[in-house]
Amino acid sequence: MIPTPNPIDEPGLFDEACRKKGRDWLAENPDKKRPRDLWTQFKHDLAEGFENRCAFGAMWIPDGTVDHFVSCHEDMTLAYEWSNYRYMAGWLNSSKSKKKAADLLDPFDVCEGWFEVLLPSLQLVVTEEVPAPFREIAKKTLASLPIRDDERLLKTRREWLRMYEDEELSLEGVRRKAPLIAAAIDKRAALPNSAEFPAPSRRQARAAYEHACASAQEKVQELIRGNGNSNVNARRWKLSVWAELDDSQVVATLIAMNLATPTGARFFELSVGTVETSADFALRAATYAAEALSETLKPTFHANEPCE
Repeated sequence: MIPTPNPIDEPGLFDEACRKKGRDWLAENPDKKRPRDLWTQFKHDLAEGFENRCAFGAMWIPDGTVDHFVSCHEDMTLAYEWSNYRYMAGWLNSSKSKKKAADLLDPFDVCEGWFEVLLPSLQLVVTEEVPAPFREIAKKTLASLPIRDDERLLKTRREWLRMYEDEELSLEGVRRKAPLIAAAIDKRAALPNSAEFPAPSRRQARAAYEHACASAQEKVQELIRGNGNSNVNARRWKLSVWAELDDSQVVATLIAMNLATPTGARFFELSVGTVETSADFALRAATYAAEALSETLKPTFHANEPCE
């Protein structure tokens, strides 16, 4: 989530074509559970106000929807109020539809630096910049909506990052389309060289390893649920990741704890558990575990092809 201008200018025809007509409709249809859609005709005006970026996903979308921040289930009288509209990706809007507004952080309340995307995992997290009165609701929003690490958003974040790294899009271009990805790139560029990172303690290394193993299992379950709980062509796969030896002593710590195994030359391998799923889901789970380790321990880990 990123700052959005508030208020967004109300379109000139909105009052007559939506607010007044809507109020009349509500008065004539007091028993209807779903109000008549008079707001979609102003979707493009709303999109321009949000610079065509999803209010919660914080990235450019080709075609979004008009979200009622306070849903029609909660308060029908706000169905035709411009100030209640947020621009949002359709699938995210569907996931939000029955959430109470009081349980979510309003995108209009977000200030600069409250959220960041971590590299290389591309997860969205709450930062220490969030003031105390908003911190719990910010965390609750991440838990309530699939914006932290849902595969659909991870895939999009990954693509914006790839376009920058492959020089298909400038950093300023990324900043316009996906500001949090640009901020993550800026932060990565400012980091010291990996050799300057101190070695983790054994407790830190163990915690990072256990987190990576758990992340792989959680990713498999998320992928299965996203596929309608269908685990087609499931088999039992062993997952492992690898990285090159470096000068940060991270690898030496992992090897000393018998968590990592040298494989020759300048490489080592780390087992991150077993899963019962398809080969594709297993590889994606291993990739996720590799990203989690890279984020925590700093050397870049890569996923191996799963083996039976």
